[in-house]
Amino acid sequence: MKDIFQSNPLKEFRIFINNSINQMKESKGKNEKIDISYNNIFGLNICIDGINIAIDHWNPNADIIFVSHAHMDHIPYIPEKNLKDLENKQSHIKFICSKITKKIAEARTRGRFNFPEKLWLLGKDKNYPQSIDYNGIILTSIENGHTYGSLSLLIEGSEKILYTSDFITKDRLLFNGQQVIKGLIPINCDRLIMECTFGAPNFIFPSFQEIRKELNKYIEKEISKGHPVIILGYAFGKSQITLNILDPSHRIILDKNIVKLTDILENEGIKITKWEPYGNFNKKQLIRLNDYILLIPPYYIFREPYKSLINAGAKVVYLSGKVLNESSRREFPAEKYIPFSDHCDFNDLIEFVGRCNPKKIYLKHGKIEEFSYYLSKINRNQQIFCIREKIKLV
Repeated sequence: MKDIFQSNPLKEFRIFINNSINQMKESKGKNEKIDISYNNIFGLNICIDGINIAIDHWNPNADIIFVSHAHMDHIPYIPEKNLKDLENKQSHIKFICSKITKKIAEARTRGRFNFPEKLWLLGKDKNYPQSIDYNGIILTSIENGHTYGSLSLLIEGSEKILYTSDFITKDRLLFNGQQVIKGLIPINCDRLIMECTFGAPNFIFPSFQEIRKELNKYIEKEISKGHPVIILGYAFGKSQITLNILDPSHRIILDKNIVKLTDILENEGIKITKWEPYGNFNKKQLIRLNDYILLIPPYYIFREPYKSLINAGAKVVYLSGKVLNESSRREFPAEKYIPFSDHCDFNDLIEFVGRCNPKKIYLKHGKIEEFSYYLSKINRNQQIFCIREKIKLV
């Protein structure tokens, strides 16, 4: 495998991309039963055997809207008129998403994503996978490990199509020992639609166990020196998973935006390590303290009161797969960078594709061109498409 990734000559790379684009144009329209398209307004759309499935976007022409998880770039914002149609049961559209995704998405959009239970096709129960026969198409929602409530979608009709959304492949055992976040199991399919956020060879991450050990070791060292620790992580998902791998003997404090989402998870039965809201303290109190861990969203590092806490001696840890890029480290100055991601690294992506063994691969989001290049070097019999705006794929 090593010799495949030793070089990436610019000329060869350009030839590959041009061939890929030509391949898309030539194959257009040959299979009327399957249509995969993407545009700015309605995002990704999968039409199979006459059933129209919108992916992580609102589409008034869809039969089904699948919402993979409750990160802001995956939550459909439903226009007010269409919200009223849904509430009045004047819409035929059905929805697939987990209960956690529904609750979090409703809270984060302040009601701009909502639908009555009657239109909820799959996702009400906590156990996965779940399947349903919808007009001759078998739809199965599957846990994919990206975050709490995150799902992938398997579509079985005239062909078998797997849409991963954001995902990881390895199970994660949390510090409290009471929960496992299950990764996505590879599924043999005809077409694989997948993200490749970290689809370049420089993105290789430590194991989850190594990350947990490194993070807690650093925190213990700094707190023993009298330095509190501020951890940067996304408000939903990264923060709660991080919270559940921290040593609970320390005082753990959450920013108010993380508090709101953590409360929802706890109300849905997710066990979370003991924490306190930032609202229980003020800036002067925390400046005097030296034994706390504080979780905040990354951009809040530049806001008060957190700027003052850092100036007073708090150490900053940034958790993200992006820290392997120097530009990301410059964007968020920290004393400690740990490549902790809720996405697959390069090796996991390569292995996943190999085990799914699809005939056609559609790459969406991330290092699309780079990853398509490396896949083409491994298996030249697979058709690889790069999903871009306003491109129709068949």
